[in-house]
Amino acid sequence: MIKSAFCYIFKVEDFDQAVAKLASLGYDGVELWPQVVEVIPIEHIKEMLDANKIACAQICPYFNFVEGKELWDKSMEIASRYIDYAVKLGNPLIRVFTGRVWGGPAVGAHVATEEQWSAAIEGIKKICDMAAPHGLRLALECHRGTLMEDSPSALRLLREVDKPNLGLNLQLPLLNEDVDYSVEQVGKYTIHMHANNWSDRESMGQDKNLTFVRDGVIDYNKVIRRLLKLGFDGYVSIEHANHAGAHDPWLTAEVDGAYLNELKSALNK
Repeated sequence: MIKSAFCYIFKVEDFDQAVAKLASLGYDGVELWPQVVEVIPIEHIKEMLDANKIACAQICPYFNFVEGKELWDKSMEIASRYIDYAVKLGNPLIRVFTGRVWGGPAVGAHVATEEQWSAAIEGIKKICDMAAPHGLRLALECHRGTLMEDSPSALRLLREVDKPNLGLNLQLPLLNEDVDYSVEQVGKYTIHMHANNWSDRESMGQDKNLTFVRDGVIDYNKVIRRLLKLGFDGYVSIEHANHAGAHDPWLTAEVDGAYLNELKSALNK
């Protein structure tokens, strides 16, 4: 079964009105970043979500296991805080990065040392164990510049962490992979999806020529149909809704919200 979500991109002070509008567009969930959950009291966030009958689909902290003990320890502190947030918000997924993806050098799977791999594996194992008593699941975001930037690296991380409450947040395209190939490789481990699209294949995975999920070169109807056959049951979440400045994010919310509503009607049978 698929549910629709939207990655919150609006001003923090507009949260109450934005949540109400997203719910009116048919979204089942909203995805939240630190600039929301660390600014607005969690109790108020939950109150607004409940009032509008929309769920928190995922919360998105920033962990860093690969740049030394200080940041590793800080990641454990962040994890403890976000587990508390998640419990109060109704048990959304907790997104996992292995290191920074902007603001400095990224450590991708193909440049990471075995020491960095070991630190990430140990860190994710520990957070999974912290989350498990609360019934919480974690989702590795398949993002370039992380230890899950392509199918082999994502599968290695899943295999070596080996925790039942860990899955994948699939964000296509994966590094140097055909979309259909990626879906076949990691689809059965996917528990959440970030949906982006581009107007041409040469721009895929870049911050340019982003367009509506409905209209771009990735056929999400096909992708989601295949994921469902592989057992997918989760949110498809519209990300980067301003398309690097090309569109008003509310226009994206309307266009792609309608598209996801169509897919839900057609595929959730």
